[in-house]
Amino acid sequence: MDKKKVLMIISQENFRDEELAHPKEVFLQKGFEVVIAAGEKKEAHGSYGAKVMPDITIADAAKEKYDAMVVVGGNGASQYLWGNQTVLGMVRAHHAAGRPLGAICIAPVVLARAGLIKGVEATMYKSPDTVAEFKKHGVNTSDKDVVTSGSIVTANGPAAARKFGLAVAELM
Repeated sequence: MDKKKVLMIISQENFRDEELAHPKEVFLQKGFEVVIAAGEKKEAHGSYGAKVMPDITIADAAKEKYDAMVVVGGNGASQYLWGNQTVLGMVRAHHAAGRPLGAICIAPVVLARAGLIKGVEATMYKSPDTVAEFKKHGVNTSDKDVVTSGSIVTANGPAAARKFGLAVAELM
């Protein structure tokens, strides 16, 4: 049987290092294949110095199917991912197929903008922008560090990254 594949979507610049590293580590320990996607297939940079060569571009990743999909947070998510129509389409299609979908830190705004968590309990890193986005899109904001609502897992930031990875893995 083929390994289960997890797509981790990161921003080209300023993704949060631990929010990629810790869930990725969990997924690899569980025996899953991890594919990292960014806007371009060139070195991506984390907020704290991580350097990652994406395996695939977001555009190419959109043509594939994955067992789970995770949108990584960090300050770059608002610039590179929140309004990315390809990413919004990918998360909608993935969710429609009933497969596990996760977003951490400020990345749950992607799920809110995609219309996937309206009226649903979810969490995120609280900033004026994320709070406004959740309110605008009718999300039931939780103060928990990790929230699982159906096939969607959200987490509020780097301290919850490992717990977040485990919660996504549990749904696979």
